Amino acid sequence: MHRAAKSLLILSALALGARLSWRLGQTAETPLQAARGQVQQQLEQSYSQLRELSAALQTIREEERKHIARELHDDLGQLLATLRGDLALLQKHSSHNPAARKLQAGMDELLMSAIASLRRIAGNLRPRALDEGGLYFALESLRQEFVERNNIACMLDASEEDLILDDDYSTAIFRIVQEALTNIARHAEASEVLLSLYRNDGTLHVMIHDDGRGIAEQDMDKATSFGLIGMRERVWALHGDIAIASDGGTRIMIRLPLPPEPA
Repeated sequence: MHRAAKSLLILSALALGARLSWRLGQTAETPLQAARGQVQQQLEQSYSQLRELSAALQTIREEERKHIARELHDDLGQLLATLRGDLALLQKHSSHNPAARKLQAGMDELLMSAIASLRRIAGNLRPRALDEGGLYFALESLRQEFVERNNIACMLDASEEDLILDDDYSTAIFRIVQEALTNIARHAEASEVLLSLYRNDGTLHVMIHDDGRGIAEQDMDKATSFGLIGMRERVWALHGDIAIASDGGTRIMIRLPLPPEPA
């Protein structure tokens, strides 16, 4: 018999044997497959519950942050402002003792430093811009602070109308962008960042792109990459999806389904 014909016959026999083995395996492993399917279903249910728990914890944490920030600003902030006003009156009516004037000037500097620290801490807990001006104003403030602190160019491409969202969405998006900018400042060695947010067909698209050294593929799923994990959890809590790519920098692409607008 010709060598090619022999080879074809052997391959046909092997293929037939493989099909028979697969069918026998399917028949023999049916109970095992049923057990595996049940375990898989339980795992998916547990994973879904963990996501719901994570979302609930995120909400609780943001509410606590908001409450503490409000307490700091309204109570402690007002107290410090009152003390500074009293000190100003004391300086106006005090004697011309140089030592006393120097002490009062030092007290005024300390009070100003305490007020600035209080505003910074309260702002980190819950940015007032988010409550007073909405998401667009909060992102613009975040962008300006990022540029001033890190000397990295950053542009916000968005319209205020597209970012009129409820508190859950606004807070989640702000925290995602905040975490992304923090990661860029720490690790990316970038010179430019673009933040792009727009609506399309009931979906909010968020893109954060930097021209830095890019994120290594093995770092994307590290258990210690808490920033990326936090971003993903916030996106998943809003039933969205997130993709991270390294393409001459790092590009984070997020799609969030928006709730239907009231009629």
